[in-house]
Amino acid sequence: MYYAERVRLRRVNPELDTDDRYRWLNDPDTVRYLGMRPARLSREEVRSYLEKCADSARDIAEFAIETSDGCHIGGTCLRAFNHTARSAEFGICIGEEDFRGQGYGTEVTRLMVKIGFEEFNLNRIWLHVSADNPAGVRAYEKAGFQREGWLRQHGFINGKYYDAYLMAVLREEYERRERGA
Repeated sequence: MYYAERVRLRRVNPELDTDDRYRWLNDPDTVRYLGMRPARLSREEVRSYLEKCADSARDIAEFAIETSDGCHIGGTCLRAFNHTARSAEFGICIGEEDFRGQGYGTEVTRLMVKIGFEEFNLNRIWLHVSADNPAGVRAYEKAGFQREGWLRQHGFINGKYYDAYLMAVLREEYERRERGA
């Protein structure tokens, strides 16, 4: 379990998390910025993914996001580990609509950056974010991510292409920020 001021992260548990993830991943408003097209995922597909994550600490570190009082509001992960370059991709989903735009995403992002550098000994954490998601871009920038590139027509959702930013934070930037420099 990892803790921040208003959130805690715990490893996913298929028994506890399947129903919420199933609901979130089948909601077009929730998945529109996840780089996923709205598609009907079965409960079994979601459960199978969570079981894979729970069994594979080396390939993906998937966590459930809970408020400090235990309300399950989303999920976050580090995935696509490159163990030679010590890098990984960051992902986050605040599934519960009432908790979006409240600063939970920024808090979780900062905590995951800390976990990535201090627990997983990463050197670089990166992500793609839709250029049409200014709130997401701001949350990532608040957590130390910098824009590294612009990916034109990076994805295709709902009949149209969208651009995305490639963003990353480096260990040295994180350490400098932690020292207050």
